[in-house]
Amino acid sequence: MQLTVDPYADKSYVRQLKQLISSLLSISKFQHSVYGQASQFFQQQQQQKNQLSQLQQAFDEAQRQLGSANAKSEARLVQQAQQCQQALKAEQDKQEQKRLNNYSQLYLLCQQFLQMIEGNNRAETILRSSKMLGTLQLLAPSEGEQIATVQQKYKPFYKATLSLRLLDHLLAQGMISSSYILQKAKARKTSVEAGSYCPFRDDVQIPLLMALLLQDIGHSHPEALLILTGPDGKLPRSRELQTQERSRFLDISLQASLQFLLKGIGAPRYRGNSRPERDAFDKNEQDKLAFATTLLKNAGKPGAGVGNLLKIPQVYASAVLPGRNRFDYQALPKVALILKTGAAAGQYDERMVQSLLSITGIFPQGYGIVFLPKDAKGQPLDRYEFAIVNSLYPPQPEAPLCRIVTRNLHYRHNLPNCNISVASNLYFKPARQQLEIIPQQRLEEILKKLSSDFAPGRLRRLLPRYWHPDEFFADPRHQNLWNRTELRDN
Repeated sequence: MQLTVDPYADKSYVRQLKQLISSLLSISKFQHSVYGQASQFFQQQQQQKNQLSQLQQAFDEAQRQLGSANAKSEARLVQQAQQCQQALKAEQDKQEQKRLNNYSQLYLLCQQFLQMIEGNNRAETILRSSKMLGTLQLLAPSEGEQIATVQQKYKPFYKATLSLRLLDHLLAQGMISSSYILQKAKARKTSVEAGSYCPFRDDVQIPLLMALLLQDIGHSHPEALLILTGPDGKLPRSRELQTQERSRFLDISLQASLQFLLKGIGAPRYRGNSRPERDAFDKNEQDKLAFATTLLKNAGKPGAGVGNLLKIPQVYASAVLPGRNRFDYQALPKVALILKTGAAAGQYDERMVQSLLSITGIFPQGYGIVFLPKDAKGQPLDRYEFAIVNSLYPPQPEAPLCRIVTRNLHYRHNLPNCNISVASNLYFKPARQQLEIIPQQRLEEILKKLSSDFAPGRLRRLLPRYWHPDEFFADPRHQNLWNRTELRDN
């Protein structure tokens, strides 16, 4: 069966995703992003605190003078006290409105993101999440000067997608011990109308997303930037820090992220006239804020708790989108080894690492696979073809679910999905050995044909272990990698 797909859907999807990224990270003075608001908050925090303190002192002094006023001066002092009170309230309201605007902006961003990765059933949710992860990987350049900058921008949404899918998996496997999450998950609604309340979405998923998206926002705090870029601001942000300065940088960043979450975002206001409803609303919002705070605090030392929902996806995302100019595309599948090594060292929960890897496999979404096609009898042919990893939950971690993108050494945009085995995947030695008997002239011919359009100068080996599909994906005609359900084995 083939799904009916709007030919413009994926072009629109990429545009929507880029707008979402800009809403979080844009530093344009014409666009008030969440990170832009946080930067203002950090710069103005002490000034605003001092301003409120001065206005409060002025009001207190006016009150004190009024208490000892005589009949002649009372009217003037009453007016002065009222003016001080009005100035204080105006500043409080101004800062409170700013906070509420920040909350609304972040909340809307989380809602929009959820709409892009959550479906009406498990299969649709997996497809949408695969598409999000794959699109982020394919949009991020694997070569060139913009590697570090673009990868850093895409990383928050990448790890957010992984975290939500990890949470679902852990709940399904009975591996979540948090009473807060379990209580909300029990009241989860399978179908939610727009604007209606869903305990799991509104009280777990959105606070989790807020914590994830704000996890690194403290990096833009002036004290953190001083460590990162030096006194003159000229050191590269992607540089590796020494152990001591890294520890101080992370501590400052965490405290700044928590400050922005608690003081710059906070909780929304109740709208209505019922006191019991208001009390219940305020308590629920404070519980959500406490949950997000716990996630941020525990991400550094997750143990076996909910901090792993931030830490493990962060490690994975930092491996596949490292945000450094020195970027080894071939090494991306080693993310599994990185996670397993960290788990063995006790840095995070080993069972949760295994859970994430059962979701992702060892090949990240969007990774370029080179494989041996088979004939009608299931025998390997004397050539290789290209595919792109396009689905989570592979049957085995080493056997990715992919979209085939070449046939007979020609690029196509209407080929089926395929489950590629270790024996057929040139990333592994057994598959490469099968082609070693092919004459060099034939291998050169294959290399020339497949390099002509979307891999110029990149396929330098006669038996490549991988390929770079980002240039192929840049063509809108080739972005419908998630529009088929047909699956073949290879």
